[in-house]
Amino acid sequence: SVTHRTEFQEITFDDHHYAIFNIPGLIEADQTRVDINKREIDQAFTQRPNSLIIYVFGQQNGRIRDEDVVAFNAINAAYPLNIESLLLVVNGLPATRPKNYEGEVMLMLQDIIQVPIAAERVCFLNHIDRENSNERQALRKQLLSFIVELSPTEHVKAHDIRLKVEEVAMLKKQIEEMAKEFNANKVHFEDEIRQQQKRYDDLITHQKAETESYHRIIERQAEEAKEMRQSQEAQVQQMQQQLETMQQEHQRLRDEMATKTKAEAQAMQRALEASNQAQLALMNKMVEIQSRPPTVIEQSRRPSCFMAGTLVRMADGTDKSIEKIQVGDIVMGASNQPHVVMFLDVEQLEGRYLYGINDFPPFFTSEHVFLTSDG
Repeated sequence: SVTHRTEFQEITFDDHHYAIFNIPGLIEADQTRVDINKREIDQAFTQRPNSLIIYVFGQQNGRIRDEDVVAFNAINAAYPLNIESLLLVVNGLPATRPKNYEGEVMLMLQDIIQVPIAAERVCFLNHIDRENSNERQALRKQLLSFIVELSPTEHVKAHDIRLKVEEVAMLKKQIEEMAKEFNANKVHFEDEIRQQQKRYDDLITHQKAETESYHRIIERQAEEAKEMRQSQEAQVQQMQQQLETMQQEHQRLRDEMATKTKAEAQAMQRALEASNQAQLALMNKMVEIQSRPPTVIEQSRRPSCFMAGTLVRMADGTDKSIEKIQVGDIVMGASNQPHVVMFLDVEQLEGRYLYGINDFPPFFTSEHVFLTSDG
């Protein structure tokens, strides 16, 4: 990054604690600055060895900058990077570029960096107008769609970062020669380039479809939240009418007490006390309904799912396969509380992995949340 000191911020999300580092770039014209950058990079890895790594390559006219490759190789040699936790970003690209640009760059990167390349681990970002909020939001969504596929891994230091200023020119020349050799021979790699491009295009298409699907879920949840709020408002209005009726009856009893005998007055007093308690209970119920959130819309998570055949415990104690659940069924929820199924949402696996726990075969996607005895 274009910074001389590591920028650091801690955040908490879903009871998990995260630290975000913005680390200086490695290469400088002065060896003292290079050594300072090495220490900054070492410090970040030391503080958070279990991490995701996002490495940004700059480019000039679509060509990856040689110095960024040199810096990457030096860091990767010192802290061997795991493809499961690594995202390579090619930044600031023109929106209009050669047809198979992404496939060609991915294939070339395989030659010049010592890391296996997969379409899911290289993100190509267009140059944007920073003043345009729509373009910023689109870029953010694209980047996040890649980040959520990463899994943190521990990065163990193999040796110090080895890079001298006087070596940079030679290393850049080596990278330049490798790129030239690739370009000279890429006619022999056309099939591979097309295959890489297709993988990337398919990935982007899948990500867009998944995002649109999730947005539809969010919109549906928002509509359901609106309907639930309207239902709550109707309940409160009905309760207010009941409360007014109770208050009128309460006042009538108070007015009649003056004309009654002592025994009758005592009976009416007990009725008034019961009326007070009923009114208080009704008002508490109104407050509870008004403060109740209509629904929980989790925009930060991708849709999760169980595979067909997963058993769901019903309110009557029987089990039913999840694909046979219907709207209106009553299922058993947390703390053995019954819940009515309001709607069904069928998700497609679309290349995602399935996982299993407690010696069960795989049956759920990685995004699924589980409630345990500890929360």
